[in-house]
Amino acid sequence: MKRSLFPGLVVALTLGLAACGSVGKTGNSLVSPVSGSTPAQASNTSPASSAGVGASTSSASGASTSATPPTPGYSVATSGTNYSNFKATSNWLGTLMQPDGALLYGRPLPTTINPYMSNIAAIAMARDPARLGQVQAWMQWVIAHLNTNDRWGMSGTIYDWSVDAGGNEASTGDADSTDSYAATFLSLAWNYWNSGDANAQAYLKSISYQLDLIGGVIAQTMQGDGLTWAKPDYQLKYTMDNCEVNRGLQDLASLFNAMGNTAKGSYYAGLAAQNLNGINSLWMSGTGVWAVYKDANGNYAAPDLTKWYADATAQLFPVLEQVVPASDARMQSAYAKFNAAWPGWPSLSFQTQDNFPWCLVGAAAALMGDSARANQYLSTVTTTYVNPGFVWTMFNAEGGWYMRTNYLYMGGQF
Repeated sequence: MKRSLFPGLVVALTLGLAACGSVGKTGNSLVSPVSGSTPAQASNTSPASSAGVGASTSSASGASTSATPPTPGYSVATSGTNYSNFKATSNWLGTLMQPDGALLYGRPLPTTINPYMSNIAAIAMARDPARLGQVQAWMQWVIAHLNTNDRWGMSGTIYDWSVDAGGNEASTGDADSTDSYAATFLSLAWNYWNSGDANAQAYLKSISYQLDLIGGVIAQTMQGDGLTWAKPDYQLKYTMDNCEVNRGLQDLASLFNAMGNTAKGSYYAGLAAQNLNGINSLWMSGTGVWAVYKDANGNYAAPDLTKWYADATAQLFPVLEQVVPASDARMQSAYAKFNAAWPGWPSLSFQTQDNFPWCLVGAAAALMGDSARANQYLSTVTTTYVNPGFVWTMFNAEGGWYMRTNYLYMGGQF
């Protein structure tokens, strides 16, 4: 995923994001998620609830009912440091909702609606039963804003939107990518289904046509090598984007199978298999790293690991999206080289190049079973961003990755 900053957003948010409730917590005490154990318990100050718009569960018709937490097939902690951080972040993300269901990049206004970033935040929110209504409200906003015959001649895409100081929304007429925006929404849909909530599942069945349309966006930019362009007029095949694509295609296949449409499930599983072959071709065996991208002429861009984004961070996406397992020798090599190039990343040393917290890196470390670095990193982010009230440069997707990492250490599924 190519990271862009939005002009109106930068002007507004460099003034400092408004603090959304005080949070009082200690640092994180973690154990390896590989063992499936819950984290060590700690004494925490529970944050005040700040539910925001649509915090109860919505039915497919839009009616609101009280949220009943589903019973997962695994044990998830409901107390302790990780739980407190998870809930505090969930509450903060809840304050980023617009009355119409849009999930903002951040506050204060003016700001933007970046569907890719909002999808990542909503995936995490789907793990909190108190947020299911807001997750559905966001999905309904997306469905209502899908394009027909867009600037690239496709349907089922979505643009970025600007939000002015009065909360008025306007389309920018463009998007940072088409492949990742589609893929992350499909992963959101599968995560929403897995909440176990009957209203959630009924809603997803009601939008099966649109889910197929969004899946078709990926299919239309997939090339003969199984890899997708970032968008039709940006013909680079990013490792990061394609890992998100693979996750999205697998999730859509699983969702259609769960809804009883095995023909569609088989179709999208086949696309995922083609895409995985393409991702495997991005491995540069001579140097033991993943290429950053493949261009339109078939050339592979070797990473300069001293460059944080996109070169170094690209090394983590195969495990982050659970496309390549942590035990795979390629991931072991790429992760070792990443840490050798950036030994201080758990203390945010990369901020000499990029001023964001990059919570996805902590998530990748946790998935690699590297609890020592993940523990140090989460403690750093908690102290720097969360305890002061989710200060800038924390934004919605960063909160999503931070939530999911804490959830993993609560004993939940990533």
